[in-house]
Amino acid sequence: MINLKEHIKLTGVYTFFAAFPAILQLIVYPIIEGKDRLGAEDFGYLAIAEAIVSFVTLFCVFGMNSGISRFFYDDNKVKSDYKSLISTVFIGVLFRGFLVLILFFFFSDFLGSFFIGSPLQNFNEYGTSLGVAGINRALIGVAIALFRQEKRIKAFAIVTLFSGVFRASFQILGIFYFDMSFIGYFKGAAIGGGIVSVFLLVFLFMASGFSFNLKKSKELRNFSSPIFISEFLFWGILFADRFFLLNRPDQLGIYDNALKLAIGMQFIIQGLSGAIQPEIFKFLSLGLKKHEIDVKKLSNLFIAESIAVVAFAIIPAMLFINFFFETSLTISASIICIVFSKYILMSQYYVFAFPVLYSKKTKSFIYVSLAMLTINIVLNYFLVPIFGYYGSIIAFLSAFIFQVITFRIIQNKIMPIKWNLRKVFFFPLILVFLAVCLEISKVVTDINHFITSSVFSGSAILGLFILYRKEIYDSYKKILTMTLTKKHINDNN
Repeated sequence: MINLKEHIKLTGVYTFFAAFPAILQLIVYPIIEGKDRLGAEDFGYLAIAEAIVSFVTLFCVFGMNSGISRFFYDDNKVKSDYKSLISTVFIGVLFRGFLVLILFFFFSDFLGSFFIGSPLQNFNEYGTSLGVAGINRALIGVAIALFRQEKRIKAFAIVTLFSGVFRASFQILGIFYFDMSFIGYFKGAAIGGGIVSVFLLVFLFMASGFSFNLKKSKELRNFSSPIFISEFLFWGILFADRFFLLNRPDQLGIYDNALKLAIGMQFIIQGLSGAIQPEIFKFLSLGLKKHEIDVKKLSNLFIAESIAVVAFAIIPAMLFINFFFETSLTISASIICIVFSKYILMSQYYVFAFPVLYSKKTKSFIYVSLAMLTINIVLNYFLVPIFGYYGSIIAFLSAFIFQVITFRIIQNKIMPIKWNLRKVFFFPLILVFLAVCLEISKVVTDINHFITSSVFSGSAILGLFILYRKEIYDSYKKILTMTLTKKHINDNN
């Protein structure tokens, strides 16, 4: 059975601390943006540098966040095996990070030559900082995945808290005291994240020892390689549009600014998924036949939470941009609704992907991601020259809708579950199509974007109330009964 009280507690903790670094970034961006600071073009270059950092993180992790989450249930029963798992994973992350730094050092001129006519050409000035920043994120990300499985809430909170604070603080220092450009931003990020990473490694290796198990490494690699390939393809899906927009740095800066706020949404969705993933894996390990209802309840709850978060976050995010930004980046407020709708699709993907991941059928992630990347690149190639950043929005929504539908089919073949499709499939997709229709009507008729966004958010909340009215009513009755019982006891005393 689901321990609802524990679930709410874990969801709250994981969501807050997963979103905390993104919240700090929302403070950083207005500080470094302005007429005498960074503008839309600078934010465009920052977007490309961020794409490189994300790739470094992806390569260093090599799917080990999923690997350590899955093998936790195999190795945590034997202490020596568990210590070997942890040590092997983190040594592997460090080794791949070392390879990245060597590559960036010796081939900086070659890598810089890919960026024609922009400050990004001088890769030797910032490449090492991007590499170190990516390694830091990889180490912290895998550690967070480990702490989630162990349900070590304090360790999870401390790491996310300090990594967010140190990274944000040193980013601001890097901009104002080193270089008023993306270079200073990432040099600061590298130093701030590096401080946390060093302490984290000392803590982990003191607990697990420093040893590398070749057999365990091979098992992890066999499991994680398909995930890495699919995540590499997914990186292309997420960041290809930046490179298509690079010849329009102003538009890239506006588009990426909306996506930066969306990263906060991504962390929140990941925090919510981090709360249910260990529970779903636990129920699957105990047997789907006995616990199918629990898996479905958790999944329904996750979808509802995700939609509610998206719906309630849209208007505040738009107000934040209008109030705190000074340059043409304020235009990004008008596309927040359509950009945020992507994370409804992401929550659907998690629901259908968890059973596939637990079954260790990881090759399917490669095929789906390859198809998504193809869709994304083809649509960006043809649509960006015509529609600008709207071409990129059409591309990523098309790719994510394809992902949801495909994983629904794959999951049903590998591990059939009798979902309530109205809750986990149809209603979320209807909301995304509503966001698209509202965006089109806004562009065609010049309706104020606050009106269309309010219509979307209101529709989402109303739809949730209609779909979950029974759960809401049952919860209300339960709370009312508990309150009356408590009052009766107090009156008798």
